[in-house]
Amino acid sequence: MKETSPLANRDFILRIKEIMKQDNFLLGIGDISRATGVSQRKLRYWEQRDYIKPAKCSEDGQHRKYTYFTMAKISLIQSYLATGYTLKAAVAKTKAHDQVTVAIHKLVRERLVDINKIEDGYEFDLGPLADQPEIHVHAIIKADQPTQMILKKQN
Repeated sequence: MKETSPLANRDFILRIKEIMKQDNFLLGIGDISRATGVSQRKLRYWEQRDYIKPAKCSEDGQHRKYTYFTMAKISLIQSYLATGYTLKAAVAKTKAHDQVTVAIHKLVRERLVDINKIEDGYEFDLGPLADQPEIHVHAIIKADQPTQMILKKQN
């Protein structure tokens, strides 16, 4: 984000990385229901079947809290259901993608070095190549264009 100083940009990236380390962003069952369009009744049923799990639950079991990861999982299950999959098949397909989601999160948390605002988009510095530390991988993301990956020699 070129409008800011390099120091402010580093501060922003450090803040984003710190936020991504957090696993304690929790939402209530009502919030999850509104965000995903899945009724609270269905969510409780899915929970009984061990398809989803709350991150926290009160002793009486009445108050559930879910992570953003679980919300994404619920949305994905719902999208498979909407396209004709059975609940069991939708859950199986979603579970197959759980590790991919974790890997994407790890990639961004570990590799994001810098972000620069460019015309119609952003340039993300994803850090150095393992065997050539002076060369960084950059992702160019512009509106209405495919993401472009380039290598850049660092100054």
